[in-house]
Amino acid sequence: MFRPVAQLPLDYSVFKDKKSIFSWAPSGAILFGNGAAAKTGEELKKLGVNKATLVTDQGLVKFGIAAKITESVENAGIELNVYDQCEPDSSVETVEKIADLSKDADVIIGLGGGSSMDPAKAAAIVVTNGGSIRDYQGCDKFKTAPLPIVAIPTAAGTGSECTPFAVIADRQREWKMPIGGTGIMPALAICDPELTYSLPAGITAATGMDALTHAIEAYTSRCTEPISDALACQAVKLIAGALRPAVYRGDSDKDARYDMMMGAMLAGYAFTTASLGISHCMAHPLGAQYHVPHGVANALCLPVVMEFNMGAWPERYADIAGFFGVNTAGLSVREAAKKGVACVYELLEDMPVPPLASFGVTEESLERLADDAMLGGDRPNNARMTTKDDFIRLYRKVMELKKDEKI
Repeated sequence: MFRPVAQLPLDYSVFKDKKSIFSWAPSGAILFGNGAAAKTGEELKKLGVNKATLVTDQGLVKFGIAAKITESVENAGIELNVYDQCEPDSSVETVEKIADLSKDADVIIGLGGGSSMDPAKAAAIVVTNGGSIRDYQGCDKFKTAPLPIVAIPTAAGTGSECTPFAVIADRQREWKMPIGGTGIMPALAICDPELTYSLPAGITAATGMDALTHAIEAYTSRCTEPISDALACQAVKLIAGALRPAVYRGDSDKDARYDMMMGAMLAGYAFTTASLGISHCMAHPLGAQYHVPHGVANALCLPVVMEFNMGAWPERYADIAGFFGVNTAGLSVREAAKKGVACVYELLEDMPVPPLASFGVTEESLERLADDAMLGGDRPNNARMTTKDDFIRLYRKVMELKKDEKI
């Protein structure tokens, strides 16, 4: 059915020089473009699929998006089981239910944002390896190839359709578990910008800022290499130009929706090999402890982190200003870098993103948040080393953003 591909271990060696060996392992195919989702059944049939599990959520059922996929799959003569109860920050328990439903499946289809695609990936591991998904926290912890995964994003954000990662909420520990391995790179990503046309402005903003965070953190991490640089650069350019129109006229600006989905996908590919930074280290505890949506957390943390990191690699932050279309001719590198940071602060000002206080985050929260941020797997790859006291100060500054704004 599916052709075997090389499964390379994930390698995040810091400060790779231009002569060092690096790995690049995108294992699947991409079907991209308006109307691509209608070809889902046809593409699965080509791959020899007879039975599939569709993983999605009630919102996509309500708005008829899930029906588009089920109709396409069933019209192709493929037996389909549907799990449509994914919640935001999908949990260990959700993964277990999907795995139980998928024991006889040839493939698992994740339809939605990361809250659907990530548990689909995680369940694919459990089906073939057994045990609990808790057993596979970290990178390259599973031995047997997972079930093949087909990913169909309905938002331009996580990039999960093209990454070897899943993040699963462990409610018992109030912890978001990172799980990685090239074996969970989707075998096929079907990216249809039309699926994002009805996305509300707030979700478009949060998911879009998440994608921008992926691109900028990949471009400024210690693990950059030539392919990730090219992808991250293009992703920032696309998102910088398309996010505002996608948020405020996304029901009619098809070009903006197209560019956002392309930018999110490219950003996902970029951070697959370049890793991320401390914006994500800060965002995950906010999600685990206070249920701050991941995109909202990254939107608020990103400019603050960029300002903190800027001095460690000002040339890269100066590049970001250029990616946003700022003319930096005649400016020093430091002045241009400040322009790059300012571009993201200004973008955040225009986004309908709520403040941290609206989720109950207080000054008393900061100690525990900083403790958990210190455990973030991306911290060693951040452009600047970070202490617990740094995280407390950074969280404090993030708390000041948008606090007086009425969304």
